[in-house]
Amino acid sequence: MVSLAGVAMAAVLCDLSSGRIPNGLIAAGLGMGFTCQVFSRGLLGVIFFFGGMLLPTLLLGALYYFRMIGAGDIKLFCVVGGFLGPAGAAGCMMRSLFTAAVFSAVIMCRDHSLRKRLLYFWQYARAYVESGLWRPYLDDVEEDAKFCFSVPVLIGILLGMV
Repeated sequence: MVSLAGVAMAAVLCDLSSGRIPNGLIAAGLGMGFTCQVFSRGLLGVIFFFGGMLLPTLLLGALYYFRMIGAGDIKLFCVVGGFLGPAGAAGCMMRSLFTAAVFSAVIMCRDHSLRKRLLYFWQYARAYVESGLWRPYLDDVEEDAKFCFSVPVLIGILLGMV
């Protein structure tokens, strides 16, 4: 778990400074997760690793498709799944999504923008349903309304360690 927290901390630092999580860091995290799973569970660890790695892609793929979450965030969740297996990944994802919801609520309260954000989401969803044309969700969103999702992921990992 300490190795996972270290990878997540490095991801947060990269994400905050550049807006990206390097693929090299993701690859290193996946390698560490695979090694931890194999050493702790043997051959069964391979199944836990791949199951945990696949789960975030399946559950968050739609959010990525609409660009509501970045590829680096999903890859970071894949690292989490590799370390923790499917059940641990699901728990971390729930804690992270709850944390992100709290962050979003704070931002909307700070900016008095709840009505504006809900209206934007409604218009986006309606336009997609009516036209069937894809466009990234966050294209028209002000930069100060966004945040690095790697921070809630790190918090979700740390809460799981408690």
